[in-house]
Amino acid sequence: MARKAMPRAHEFLYYDAINYSLSDSPLGRICYISPMEKYVTLGFLFGARLDDQHHLLQGIGKRARHIKIETLEEARNSAVKELVKAAWTHGADPVPKVRRRTKQGSKSRRKRRS
Repeated sequence: MARKAMPRAHEFLYYDAINYSLSDSPLGRICYISPMEKYVTLGFLFGARLDDQHHLLQGIGKRARHIKIETLEEARNSAVKELVKAAWTHGADPVPKVRRRTKQGSKSRRKRRS
């Protein structure tokens, strides 16, 4: 299903998971499949940006989300395929930059003694 949903994806092993990327680089990863003993994790590196209408995605991080698939029936769910297609379609979209608030060093606030 992953290969059909992501034409021209680069498939490779990285951290004991099958990864799908826009290029040969792990930096361009879109999603991964990680087999466990009792389930398979289908992870999306930018899953927080996906429109998950069926509420399948788990996770609370800023970017990544995943689905735990325990049966073949769950893997064949059309909503899972839609998420994979959406991740691939929007995988090359630029990620909005997050502005971080910086603290001014305490030295700049202190008066210097002469």
